[in-house]
Order: sequence, then structure tokens, then C-alpha cells
Amino acid sequence: MKTRRSGKRHTLLLYRRSMERLWVPTFLLGAVLALVWGWAVVSGTHLLDTQGDSLLFAGAAVALAFSLFAFLARVVAYVQVHANYFRIVTPFLNLKVSFRRIRSVYPTSFQQLFPPRDTGWADRRFLEPFFPMTAVVVELSAYPISRGVLRLFLPRQMLLTKPAGLVILVPDWIEFSTELDSQIGAWQQIQGRQAVSGRSKRR
Repeated sequence: MKTRRSGKRHTLLLYRRSMERLWVPTFLLGAVLALVWGWAVVSGTHLLDTQGDSLLFAGAAVALAFSLFAFLARVVAYVQVHANYFRIVTPFLNLKVSFRRIRSVYPTSFQQLFPPRDTGWADRRFLEPFFPMTAVVVELSAYPISRGVLRLFLPRQMLLTKPAGLVILVPDWIEFSTELDSQIGAWQQIQGRQAVSGRSKRR
């Protein structure tokens, strides 16, 4: 049976959750600033001086723009398996992880990774929807880029510390895990045939 070269795009639930927590408060902030600025312009009663009104407008525009970005980013971040790597895509990140870097892949209970009793109040509220779920852990020999850089683009809960690795939380972990295992198996077979062929040529 022929293996598909590219798998399904699976939504990154942790990333979506982080964007959901950002877009609502930034929208409310932008809306309040816009209302204050609009009221000052229409009524002619300036709460601040002219320069202050300009700052209100700029603040409203930035907050609303960021809110729109966070709202859209919720649905464009995904993980996808390919023939010899998988990639994690967000609006500002296209991370390709070669199968050569993978040490192991295994499913585990999310609350085993982040026990609720050991989690602070803020983190517990953020992670609460995911505690009953199963995550796919991909342990790596090393990150493709530094963990510090990845931390700028991904929620910290997606990154293991020791060993290096990624916590993949998607709506259907079985489907994602099956795709990844299948493609890794096909890739290993190809690598094995190439190694045998290389040894035969050297004889």
C-alpha cells in the first residue's frame, strides 16, 4: 500500500488556546480606547491634549490589529506529517523537524505531563480543557533551532526541557500518531534499502 506523502493538517490546540486568551482582552482594550477617542472627537471635549488624543487613536488601532491577528491565528496553526519530516506552522513559524532527529514518539495523558496539583492557578486555568486529553510526545536528539527562539513563537507547554522534544496536542491524537508512525516506518525502510545498496556498491 502506497504511503501518502503528506498527512492531514492537525490543529495545534495549545497554540489556539493561547491565541483565544489574547484576542478577547486586546479587542476590549482597543474598543474602549476607540470609544474614548471617538467621544473626544465628536463631543469636542478632550480628556487629554491633542497629542494624547493621537496616542489614544494609535493605541486603539494597535490593540484592534493585534486582536484581529490573534483571532485569525487560532485557526491557521497546524502540524502536518510529510515523507521525511513533520512541520509545525504558525503565522510566523514554519518549523521542519527531520525524522533523523526523532528519538521516540509516544502518547501520554496530558495531565501526566502537567499534573493539576503541581500547576499554578493561571496555568491551571489555561490548561484545564486539556487535562482529560492525550498528547503525542516527540522526543528529539536536538531542536532544529534553539529552544529560546521557539519559545517566542510557541506556548512553553509545547516544549520539553530534558530531553528536547515537542508536546503535540491535536483534536485526534490517534490519527496524527498513526500518520507519523506510518511515515517514519516508510522512511526507515528507505534508509535501510539505501544503506544496503551503498554497502553493495562498495564491495
